[in-house]
Amino acid sequence: MKVFVTGGTGFIGSHTCHALLDAGHTLKLFVRNRDKARDLFGSKVRAIAVGDIADTGDIKKAMKGCDAVIHMAAMVSTSADDAEHVYQTNLSAARNVLGLAVEHGCKKIVHVSSVTAIYDPNAKKLSHNSPPGKAENAYGRSKVECEIFARDLQQAGAPVHITYPASVIGPNDPGLTEPLAGIIATLFGLGVDMPSGNQYVDVRDVATAHTRLLTRRLRPGRYPLGGHYVSWKDLYTTLEKLTGRSLLTLPVPGIAMRLLGRTLDAIKPVLDTGTPISHEAMVYATKWVEMDNSKSQKDLNLNYRPFEESLVESIRWLERENHITREQAGLLSRHHG
Repeated sequence: MKVFVTGGTGFIGSHTCHALLDAGHTLKLFVRNRDKARDLFGSKVRAIAVGDIADTGDIKKAMKGCDAVIHMAAMVSTSADDAEHVYQTNLSAARNVLGLAVEHGCKKIVHVSSVTAIYDPNAKKLSHNSPPGKAENAYGRSKVECEIFARDLQQAGAPVHITYPASVIGPNDPGLTEPLAGIIATLFGLGVDMPSGNQYVDVRDVATAHTRLLTRRLRPGRYPLGGHYVSWKDLYTTLEKLTGRSLLTLPVPGIAMRLLGRTLDAIKPVLDTGTPISHEAMVYATKWVEMDNSKSQKDLNLNYRPFEESLVESIRWLERENHITREQAGLLSRHHG
């Protein structure tokens, strides 16, 4: 199968592309930076198109000859200055890529969404039956609108699958995404012990899910890829066990973290501190709603890697790439012993 891929140079994207190549598929990458794609894939991918994802003409021209599509590209920014641009870019990209894939007659279409698209702090669980969520910032609102568009295509009978990866960890991250940055921050020695927790999924499991969606005979569906739920307290305990280090944990009420997020949101237009803390992020961190893996386990026969295994490989990779020191890696350091 010749697969048209957007977002192939990101964390999920690069792993998905390698999994597709290993499964014998041919890829056509749509990117902004050809050199970055060449660095990641070398001669394994020969067809690389450079263009603007919000430009219908660029997408239409690049998609010719492809019979499947995986759309993973999205613009991410929390800057107030970028808000409208983020919203319009992501919505235009989804309409262009998914809409043109349907028009083009592609047999398989995968839209990689996010937890944001279905998040509801009052829900008991997030599943394939969850309605579109609500979001405050421009990125979140764009993901919800893209979700609605993708579901409309499904409703009309288009062969569109939607996936919702949780917090993605694992080795070989080209851009050092937020969950790995969070692990680095904790390995400085301090963990904020908040209510609730997070859900972690290995990037290679996400890539496997995307590959299987292209090869299995399935009705258009929606697939939360939740991996493993871990409370903040258990995360810090696990990190201590694996690294052999002692971490200072600071208990903080959830409302205090949400108020801190509100405060930082308010001052961001004047003084951007560069912190990932925002009100919306702290709502997720202190009011996480567990994702239901059952549909991916049943339809895709997906067996999620153990959380500790993913964490070990993440930390070892972070040290190899000098994102953390040997002291931070502790017992997992390649220099240990």
